Amino acid sequence: MTRRARLPLILACCIGLCSPALSQQQTLTPDEARLAAGQLLSTGRAAAAQDILTVLVLRDPEDAASLILLAYAHRLQGNMDQARKAGRAAWRYAKNDFEKYGAALAVAKALSKDNQKSRAQLWLRRAAHVAPTDAMRAVAVRDYNFVRLTNPWSVNLRFGISPSDNVNNAPRDNTFVLGGLVFVDPSAVPLSGFEVRTGADIRYNFNISQTRRNFAQISWDQTWIVLTDNNVPDGVSASDFTYTKLEATLGQDWQISADAARHTVSLSYGRIWYGGDHLSDEITARYRQTRRVGDSARLTFYGSLGYAERQDNDLRSGTTAALGTVWTRPLENGAALSLNAELGQTDTDSGILNHDVLSLGATYVLGVQPMGATTSVSFAGKFRRYDEAVYGPDPREDDSFTLSTTLFFKDFDTYGFAPKVTLSASRTDSNVSRFETENIGLSIGYQSVF
Repeated sequence: MTRRARLPLILACCIGLCSPALSQQQTLTPDEARLAAGQLLSTGRAAAAQDILTVLVLRDPEDAASLILLAYAHRLQGNMDQARKAGRAAWRYAKNDFEKYGAALAVAKALSKDNQKSRAQLWLRRAAHVAPTDAMRAVAVRDYNFVRLTNPWSVNLRFGISPSDNVNNAPRDNTFVLGGLVFVDPSAVPLSGFEVRTGADIRYNFNISQTRRNFAQISWDQTWIVLTDNNVPDGVSASDFTYTKLEATLGQDWQISADAARHTVSLSYGRIWYGGDHLSDEITARYRQTRRVGDSARLTFYGSLGYAERQDNDLRSGTTAALGTVWTRPLENGAALSLNAELGQTDTDSGILNHDVLSLGATYVLGVQPMGATTSVSFAGKFRRYDEAVYGPDPREDDSFTLSTTLFFKDFDTYGFAPKVTLSASRTDSNVSRFETENIGLSIGYQSVF
């Protein structure tokens, strides 16, 4: 007897295991057979369910509902390759969002059980994207967060584009006085265009225990300019402003108990290119501590110490140090307030670079959501004081201010990523005119919703 000839007999036997009433029937409709298979799965009889579902899939290879159940039957028996194959076929043949959702969840569960957590997260993003109801989407997001916590690998992607009439951050006035003489820099003029920013962090956690974990991370950031200005000075090109940074980090997180402060220490080595040329190599040690203050507020302290070896001019090699704090507290109706402050210092053999800096900032997240967007307003000030008088009789002093508004349209997400729009205005005042700048910009990017 061939396998195809045995299938009706297998179906009848499996139905008999499911229900005495059903065993009296000689034939079942596909819907009744799927219901019988579902009942078998719910009671743990995956092998019997698999036999029924195999009949249905042979009858119609594009039966997405049966393929979804078959994927679960294979997973319960430990056949992960077959479970993924059935789930992917269900996704391919799905005729509506309900079937696509079920197929994506089936593939994700098989991948997660097979310890392929990152691929499982991708399928859970698919499930969240096609979820027909808010409740079903919430299930996919819940499963995604669980898999993320159990995944030693994590990937953070960044992308943004910012149109501006001053993409090169040129001074407001391209003349400056040095030694009583007035100089003009014809290339230091504002240029219009787009600033495109991309980046990624790839992190791996290892030696994980209840209270601590080690991690290794590779970070990449790149910014390049697309000029749209028709009056670009001779000798200036968009590639002159390309910025690239590649950094490798080793570190450890630890937290003695759930209510205790969380600590992170790390050591990084990075390389920076600017305008296509190797600019510097950097090594940086960092420490961060975050603790709960009161019922809901959080307070973070951080510090860093680094050394940069400049390739363009050895006099510019030297150390940088920073100490800072961030206080965040949720308010009523979904609003939140964040305050931050930082002190920094750069110490080199170059009088042009040596300076102290104080940064202050505040961010308020609105309790209302105009146009359905989570909205925040930020104000930041940065005050630099340089050590030596290079451009005139007095040391250089810069005061910078930035006001920005950010709208995060989380209801318009695609695969869990939603658009984020920031409108900002910044101004730098200085006692050296060549460092005075103004810029009004619009930044458009994407951010993960979950």
